[in-house]
Amino acid sequence: RIEILEKLGNYILSDHPDWTAAKEKASYENNWFIPEFIDLASRQIATAFLQKSTLEKLAAQYQIPRENPSPKQIGIVMAGDIPLVGFHDFLCAFISGHRQTVQLSTKDRVLLKYLVDLLIKWEPELSNEIRFSEMLKGCDAYIATGSNNSSRYFEQYFGKYPHIIRKNRSSAAILTGQETTAELQKLSDDIHLYFGLSC
Repeated sequence: RIEILEKLGNYILSDHPDWTAAKEKASYENNWFIPEFIDLASRQIATAFLQKSTLEKLAAQYQIPRENPSPKQIGIVMAGDIPLVGFHDFLCAFISGHRQTVQLSTKDRVLLKYLVDLLIKWEPELSNEIRFSEMLKGCDAYIATGSNNSSRYFEQYFGKYPHIIRKNRSSAAILTGQETTAELQKLSDDIHLYFGLSC
């Protein structure tokens, strides 16, 4: 799993024409996903999550075995406010050897689907491990991300199973006047990247 994820990270950082076309399609389908933000999100995923040393540390830290002796079916409801925002949920289920059923956000239907299809092309057995569905039924556990309103429905549907349900989140910055230019630049990025749509 680590090897194929590392391969995926290298692919994301490439200029492969099919990947370029997938990113362009995602931008056409959601005008908030401008090419610069798609490139930023995908590049950060590849460099922060999909490096071999990072994946090995993650597996060691959580004592993830080479083979999962009793894989569960994880249902994942993806958010769609920024490109590939649900990738980390996908990654956690995948690297731990669980099967997953993913409900994509209508705002981000292209990117993760393209990358998963690529993984399955490289390793056809993964078609039994990862699938996409509009309905999440029969799963052993659930991860759902949405608004405060949708979280009430998630609680109703998934509350009796092991679950992680995320609601709206906000953040605040307190400025003292002692901030460096670099710190202010990072705060500016937090506010303005992805048009302020992310948490």
